[in-house]
Amino acid sequence: MLDFDGTLAPIAPTPDEAVLPDETRRELERLVESPICSVWVISGRALNDLRAKAGIPRITYVGNHGLEMVRPNEEPRSIDMPRFQTMLERLKEELAARLAPFPGAIVEDKEHSLAVHYRTVAEEDRPRVKTAVHEAIAASGGEQEIELGAGSMVLELGPPTGCNKGTIVSSLLTSEAPNGGGTSMFAIYLGDDATDEDAFKAMRGRGWGVLVGAPRISYAEYYLKDPGEVLMFLRFLVGRCGKAT
Repeated sequence: MLDFDGTLAPIAPTPDEAVLPDETRRELERLVESPICSVWVISGRALNDLRAKAGIPRITYVGNHGLEMVRPNEEPRSIDMPRFQTMLERLKEELAARLAPFPGAIVEDKEHSLAVHYRTVAEEDRPRVKTAVHEAIAASGGEQEIELGAGSMVLELGPPTGCNKGTIVSSLLTSEAPNGGGTSMFAIYLGDDATDEDAFKAMRGRGWGVLVGAPRISYAEYYLKDPGEVLMFLRFLVGRCGKAT
């Protein structure tokens, strides 16, 4: 199980600029050919955006922190909340107006949620961006209907479903667990962001949680330095999982 930004793809100044390195793509393509390995990419990105960025069949893609998912050879599924969509439209307009004074602030419409990116905003303006987001939520009447989360230089605004990377990991591990036959499954989750901590917590006692980036206080038990070391780890997995034993 792999996060995308900061894990498979290096962090970029804007979401659109993030690119999956060709070498990493090749190793993922080799890994999905393994008869004993399943690959899931779990991201805060919108599902269609995530699939376009990765572009590899035979992967289970989870977008919007679990609000959307598609398995290989299946139709995409999502949590539809028409009333919340109306709220998002109001909030999007409010955010655009209140963030206009801050060059570099990006409001990303992910269909089922919104994200405010401020990586390219001047450092002294970042606290004011966060204040403007809170004010926009209040002005649009969304204080009880919007769940606000924080990632790496991004604020996530979604429905209060309780859905996060931890709940989706728990669900996937339960649904994918082999039944009978003496078989077993070992799971590994790689991620770099604060939003991955829920997944690391869900992994405890069920496999490895691997933090990508500088070591910090985390529920993960292992770490890799950067997406370059993730590539090395993928090559190791390809070597171990390339053929059934």
